[in-house]
Amino acid sequence: MTQRQWVRRGELLEAARRVFERDGYHAATVSAIVQAAGLSQGAFYLYFPDKKAVFAALQEEMATFLRRRIYWATRDERDPAQRLEVGLKAYFEFYDEYRAWNRRLALEGLGIDESFEARQAQLYETLAGGFAPTLTELGVRSPEMAAAALIGMAAQAAYWQHYQRQQPPAMNPSTLARACACLFLHGAPSIPSPSTSEGGPHA
Repeated sequence: MTQRQWVRRGELLEAARRVFERDGYHAATVSAIVQAAGLSQGAFYLYFPDKKAVFAALQEEMATFLRRRIYWATRDERDPAQRLEVGLKAYFEFYDEYRAWNRRLALEGLGIDESFEARQAQLYETLAGGFAPTLTELGVRSPEMAAAALIGMAAQAAYWQHYQRQQPPAMNPSTLARACACLFLHGAPSIPSPSTSEGGPHA
Protein backbone atom coordinates (compact mmCIF):
# COMPACT_ATOMS: atom_id res chain seq x y z
CA MET A 1 0.00 0.00 0.00
CA THR A 2 1.00 3.60 -0.47
CA GLN A 3 1.31 5.84 2.56
CA ARG A 4 -2.03 7.44 1.72
CA GLN A 5 -3.69 4.04 1.52
CA TRP A 6 -2.28 3.09 4.93
CA VAL A 7 -3.72 6.32 6.33
CA ARG A 8 -7.13 5.58 4.81
CA ARG A 9 -7.05 2.04 6.16
CA GLY A 10 -6.17 3.39 9.60
CA GLU A 11 -9.05 5.85 9.44
CA LEU A 12 -11.45 3.03 8.61
CA LEU A 13 -10.14 0.90 11.49
CA GLU A 14 -10.46 3.76 13.96
CA ALA A 15 -13.99 4.50 12.78
CA ALA A 16 -14.88 0.81 12.93
CA ARG A 17 -13.67 0.58 16.51
CA ARG A 18 -15.89 3.49 17.53
CA VAL A 19 -18.90 2.00 15.76
CA PHE A 20 -18.37 -1.49 17.20
CA GLU A 21 -17.98 0.01 20.68
CA ARG A 22 -21.17 2.02 20.30
CA ASP A 23 -23.44 -0.39 18.45
CA GLY A 24 -21.93 -3.85 19.00
CA TYR A 25 -20.83 -6.20 16.28
CA HIS A 26 -24.23 -7.39 15.11
CA ALA A 27 -25.85 -3.95 14.95
CA ALA A 28 -22.83 -2.27 13.33
CA THR A 29 -23.01 -1.72 9.59
CA VAL A 30 -20.52 -0.90 6.87
CA SER A 31 -22.56 2.23 6.15
CA ALA A 32 -22.13 3.42 9.74
CA ILE A 33 -18.39 2.75 9.60
CA VAL A 34 -17.79 4.70 6.41
CA GLN A 35 -19.98 7.52 7.66
CA ALA A 36 -17.92 7.71 10.85
CA ALA A 37 -14.72 7.70 8.78
CA GLY A 38 -15.99 10.33 6.37
CA LEU A 39 -15.30 8.04 3.41
CA SER A 40 -17.37 6.46 0.68
CA GLN A 41 -18.71 2.93 0.89
CA GLY A 42 -16.66 2.09 -2.19
CA ALA A 43 -13.50 3.10 -0.30
CA PHE A 44 -14.30 0.57 2.40
CA TYR A 45 -14.33 -2.33 -0.06
CA LEU A 46 -10.91 -1.38 -1.38
CA TYR A 47 -9.51 -2.51 1.98
CA PHE A 48 -11.99 -4.98 3.49
CA PRO A 49 -14.42 -7.42 1.87
CA ASP A 50 -16.98 -7.21 4.67
CA LYS A 51 -17.69 -6.31 8.29
CA LYS A 52 -16.16 -9.51 9.61
CA ALA A 53 -12.86 -8.71 7.89
CA VAL A 54 -12.61 -5.23 9.38
CA PHE A 55 -13.39 -6.60 12.84
CA ALA A 56 -10.65 -9.22 12.44
CA ALA A 57 -8.16 -6.59 11.27
CA LEU A 58 -9.07 -4.37 14.18
CA GLN A 59 -8.66 -7.24 16.63
CA GLU A 60 -5.20 -7.94 15.23
CA GLU A 61 -4.16 -4.29 15.30
CA MET A 62 -5.25 -3.86 18.93
CA ALA A 63 -3.40 -7.03 19.93
CA THR A 64 -0.24 -5.76 18.25
CA PHE A 65 -0.63 -2.43 20.02
CA LEU A 66 -0.92 -4.18 23.41
CA ARG A 67 2.12 -6.38 22.80
CA ARG A 68 4.21 -3.37 21.81
CA ARG A 69 3.12 -1.41 24.88
CA ILE A 70 4.20 -4.18 27.20
CA TYR A 71 7.48 -4.69 25.33
CA TRP A 72 8.50 -1.02 25.47
CA ALA A 73 7.43 -0.72 29.10
CA THR A 74 9.55 -3.67 30.21
CA ARG A 75 12.54 -3.81 27.87
CA ASP A 76 14.90 -1.67 29.99
CA GLU A 77 13.79 -2.85 33.44
CA ARG A 78 16.53 -5.04 34.91
CA ASP A 79 14.83 -6.12 38.14
CA PRO A 80 12.49 -9.05 37.33
CA ALA A 81 9.93 -8.29 40.05
CA GLN A 82 9.67 -4.68 38.95
CA ARG A 83 9.58 -5.78 35.30
CA LEU A 84 6.60 -7.98 36.12
CA GLU A 85 4.82 -5.06 37.73
CA VAL A 86 5.48 -2.55 34.95
CA GLY A 87 4.37 -5.12 32.38
CA LEU A 88 1.10 -5.55 34.23
CA LYS A 89 0.77 -1.77 34.49
CA ALA A 90 1.10 -1.47 30.71
CA TYR A 91 -1.59 -4.14 30.31
CA PHE A 92 -3.98 -2.35 32.67
CA GLU A 93 -3.30 1.02 31.05
CA PHE A 94 -4.26 -0.47 27.69
CA TYR A 95 -7.41 -2.01 29.16
CA ASP A 96 -8.30 1.27 30.85
CA GLU A 97 -7.81 3.31 27.67
CA TYR A 98 -9.75 0.89 25.46
CA ARG A 99 -12.24 -0.45 27.97
CA ALA A 100 -15.22 -0.15 25.60
CA TRP A 101 -13.43 -2.18 22.91
CA ASN A 102 -12.30 -4.82 25.38
CA ARG A 103 -15.82 -5.17 26.74
CA ARG A 104 -17.31 -5.65 23.28
CA LEU A 105 -14.62 -8.16 22.41
CA ALA A 106 -15.16 -10.15 25.62
CA LEU A 107 -18.95 -10.15 25.68
CA GLU A 108 -19.79 -10.36 21.99
CA GLY A 109 -16.82 -10.56 19.65
CA LEU A 110 -15.34 -13.89 20.72
CA GLY A 111 -18.62 -15.68 20.17
CA ILE A 112 -19.07 -14.49 16.59
CA ASP A 113 -16.55 -16.72 14.90
CA GLU A 114 -14.02 -19.35 15.95
CA SER A 115 -11.25 -17.38 14.25
CA PHE A 116 -11.86 -14.43 16.61
CA GLU A 117 -11.58 -16.70 19.63
CA ALA A 118 -8.45 -18.35 18.22
CA ARG A 119 -6.87 -14.96 17.61
CA GLN A 120 -7.51 -13.93 21.21
CA ALA A 121 -6.09 -17.22 22.50
CA GLN A 122 -2.98 -16.60 20.40
CA LEU A 123 -2.63 -13.14 21.95
CA TYR A 124 -2.77 -14.61 25.46
CA GLU A 125 -0.18 -17.22 24.50
CA THR A 126 2.10 -14.52 23.13
CA LEU A 127 1.73 -12.39 26.25
CA ALA A 128 2.38 -15.41 28.47
CA GLY A 129 5.47 -16.22 26.42
CA GLY A 130 6.71 -12.69 26.95
CA PHE A 131 6.37 -12.94 30.73
CA ALA A 132 7.82 -16.46 31.02
CA PRO A 133 11.52 -15.43 31.00
CA THR A 134 10.87 -12.95 33.81
CA LEU A 135 9.20 -15.67 35.85
CA THR A 136 12.20 -17.93 35.24
CA GLU A 137 14.43 -15.19 36.65
CA LEU A 138 12.19 -15.08 39.70
CA GLY A 139 12.75 -18.79 40.30
CA VAL A 140 9.38 -20.07 39.11
CA ARG A 141 9.73 -23.77 38.32
CA SER A 142 6.93 -23.96 35.74
CA PRO A 143 7.18 -20.57 34.01
CA GLU A 144 4.93 -21.44 31.07
CA MET A 145 2.01 -22.50 33.25
CA ALA A 146 2.65 -19.64 35.68
CA ALA A 147 2.70 -17.12 32.84
CA ALA A 148 -0.61 -18.44 31.50
CA ALA A 149 -2.07 -18.08 35.00
CA LEU A 150 -0.69 -14.55 35.27
CA ILE A 151 -2.36 -13.46 32.02
CA GLY A 152 -5.62 -15.08 33.06
CA MET A 153 -5.49 -13.29 36.41
CA ALA A 154 -4.75 -9.95 34.75
CA ALA A 155 -7.62 -10.34 32.28
CA GLN A 156 -10.08 -11.22 35.03
CA ALA A 157 -8.82 -8.44 37.31
CA ALA A 158 -9.25 -5.89 34.51
CA TYR A 159 -12.76 -7.13 33.78
CA TRP A 160 -13.65 -7.02 37.49
CA GLN A 161 -12.19 -3.54 37.86
CA HIS A 162 -14.14 -2.00 34.99
CA TYR A 163 -17.41 -3.93 34.86
CA GLN A 164 -18.06 -5.74 38.15
CA ARG A 165 -16.51 -3.75 40.99
CA GLN A 166 -19.20 -1.90 42.92
CA GLN A 167 -17.22 0.13 45.46
CA PRO A 168 -15.53 3.33 44.28
CA PRO A 169 -12.98 4.65 43.79
CA ALA A 170 -11.59 2.53 40.99
CA MET A 171 -7.95 1.51 41.27
CA ASN A 172 -5.61 3.13 38.80
CA PRO A 173 -3.40 0.93 36.58
CA SER A 174 -0.38 1.32 38.87
CA THR A 175 -2.32 0.22 41.94
CA LEU A 176 -3.96 -2.66 40.15
CA ALA A 177 -0.61 -3.83 38.75
CA ARG A 178 1.01 -3.69 42.18
CA ALA A 179 -1.86 -5.63 43.73
CA CYS A 180 -1.72 -8.34 41.06
CA ALA A 181 2.08 -8.59 41.25
CA CYS A 182 1.91 -8.99 45.04
CA LEU A 183 -0.83 -11.59 44.77
CA PHE A 184 1.03 -13.54 42.13
CA LEU A 185 4.46 -13.45 43.77
CA HIS A 186 3.63 -13.48 47.48
CA GLY A 187 0.02 -14.54 47.97
CA ALA A 188 -3.21 -12.79 48.90
CA PRO A 189 -2.06 -11.51 52.34
CA SER A 190 0.58 -9.37 50.62
CA ILE A 191 -1.90 -7.31 48.57
CA PRO A 192 -1.70 -3.68 49.73
CA SER A 193 -4.96 -1.88 50.39
CA PRO A 194 -5.87 0.80 47.82
CA SER A 195 -5.47 3.52 50.44
CA THR A 196 -1.85 2.57 51.14
CA SER A 197 -0.85 1.70 47.57
CA GLU A 198 -2.22 4.76 45.75
CA GLY A 199 0.53 7.24 45.12
CA GLY A 200 3.27 4.84 46.21
CA PRO A 201 6.81 4.83 44.88
CA HIS A 202 5.91 3.03 41.64
CA ALA A 203 2.66 4.89 40.85
